[in-house]
Amino acid sequence: MIERFIYKVYPKYTMDTTTVKLHKSTKSILDEFKDKGESYDVVIKRLISNLKKINLKEELIEAYKSMSKNDLKILKEWENTSNEID
Repeated sequence: MIERFIYKVYPKYTMDTTTVKLHKSTKSILDEFKDKGESYDVVIKRLISNLKKINLKEELIEAYKSMSKNDLKILKEWENTSNEID
């Protein structure tokens, strides 16, 4: 009864929902990540966010490795130029 009142008075607080079928084993794993009182929606969003951060970190590491290789190449070119001048 109270929920109906809240949703009628504050319609922006309602959210579209859907049902997702999971194996019981998958739900059990999700339960391990769930804090007390936390919805599965929050758990899944947190897991996705963490995965995105991990992927971003890996991409940054690869980019820095590439930049480092380029820096070493430039350094060698400068060393060769320096040796030619001496």
